[in-house]
Amino acid sequence: MNIQLITAPTIEPVDLMSLKLHLRLDSDAIEEDEYLEGLIKTAREQVEDWTGRQIMTATWDYSIPGWPRSNFIKLPGGNLQTVTSIVWLDTDGVSTTLVVGTDYLVETNGPGIGRIVLPFSVTWPSWTLYPSNPITIRYVSGWATADLVPYQIKAAIKMLCAKLYESRGEDQVGNITVVEDQTAQRLLYSQRLWDDFI
Repeated sequence: MNIQLITAPTIEPVDLMSLKLHLRLDSDAIEEDEYLEGLIKTAREQVEDWTGRQIMTATWDYSIPGWPRSNFIKLPGGNLQTVTSIVWLDTDGVSTTLVVGTDYLVETNGPGIGRIVLPFSVTWPSWTLYPSNPITIRYVSGWATADLVPYQIKAAIKMLCAKLYESRGEDQVGNITVVEDQTAQRLLYSQRLWDDFI
């Protein structure tokens, strides 16, 4: 399995003004705003790592080494919006694009795991595949607007931003370095995607 970000999110789930309110900041310094925006992005990426979930709209290429034995393929990230294309390569490197509705169906499944599903009586292509990343699925996932993001996720992002803003380094407890924020992780427990991917 190989997954590559094609188009990153253009908006964040937490805006600058709400973070400033959370931090009780009145500063209008541009340098401070840029720093806070960087913290929001960093915290959002940390939440995505913890939950296995794509928070805001992004486009991904998901490459798999072969067709599954089952009649479906699960897509990482949850919140599937669309599948843009499924392209596979034969042994000569010739590409074929599958046709939605004929060769496969798309189950978006809301905030859950999206799937590509074979229609009734259809099978995956039976040709011998190219030896390296023969099947690439391009898809879009994540919530389309910040208003749709659950408050648990936003609260965890704000907590992580506050921790990063206040400490600006690793916290020390005795001789142990505190790396993760346990409270934020507990907030995110119900938002985590537990599925495995091929």
